[in-house]
Amino acid sequence: MIKTLRLKVPQWQGGNNPTYSLGADLLSFIIPKNLEQEEILVPVPEYEIPLVKENGVTAQSIVAGIVDKTSTLIQEEAPDKIITMGGDCLVSQAPFDYLHGQYGEELGIIWIDAHPDISTPDIFYNEHAMVLGNLLKDGDPALASKVQHPFSPQDVLYVGLQEPTADEKNILERLGIDYRVQDQVRLTPEEIKSWLNAHQFTKVAVHFDLDVLDPKEFRSLYFAEPGVTEFGAVAGKMSLQEVKETMQAIAEQSEVVGLTIAELLPWDVQNLKNLLNEFDIFR
Repeated sequence: MIKTLRLKVPQWQGGNNPTYSLGADLLSFIIPKNLEQEEILVPVPEYEIPLVKENGVTAQSIVAGIVDKTSTLIQEEAPDKIITMGGDCLVSQAPFDYLHGQYGEELGIIWIDAHPDISTPDIFYNEHAMVLGNLLKDGDPALASKVQHPFSPQDVLYVGLQEPTADEKNILERLGIDYRVQDQVRLTPEEIKSWLNAHQFTKVAVHFDLDVLDPKEFRSLYFAEPGVTEFGAVAGKMSLQEVKETMQAIAEQSEVVGLTIAELLPWDVQNLKNLLNEFDIFR
């Protein structure tokens, strides 16, 4: 019998935004129920603001500890498939590393994200932007050293990627990652199937960062924070329908053994929670 493990990882320190934690709680509530799939909570330290930079990385030791806890729990459970509910994007590191150990060259990564997530401490300071780099044994040396089964650049396909920064382009070129900016036209389902077939990936781990979505259609995102008009990155442009078609194409060609859903930022729910916390009747 195939064992599928659900991990709730309310990690927010990798993106330095406590609302990511609430996002993990909501994802756990709204994803389809399946009583045959056990859900485990990965414990995350209590809020500690402001977070401290270590070696140029925000809360480096905290996020490293969460990765260790996640890896230990996964090893104890020994699942065949993993569904991960974040939290920030770094939550993909431990499950994808484990799955690569299980499936080896059969496993490819499809990274559905507006951003490449291959930063290093030299160009950025929040760990969630380094997670794919870590999995490639690049990124943040302290976190990359924890990866036991690193991927190769040829194992990765970006879907929904927007224009990288100049620094990110340099890293992508250095690593040898083939990518296409999908500003006007995304990768089609046929192109995704063709890539999987050409690389003979019978298994797939999918990283779904919700900020790949167009904030005009879906608003619980970094780029839709109420009252904020300027952001330090480029917003995604995919529709919900396009993500649906992408996932259908992947499943038609290969077996999805890993799925991460990350970076849900439910601003309205967070603001309402903050308001209700001030009501005396709840005390």
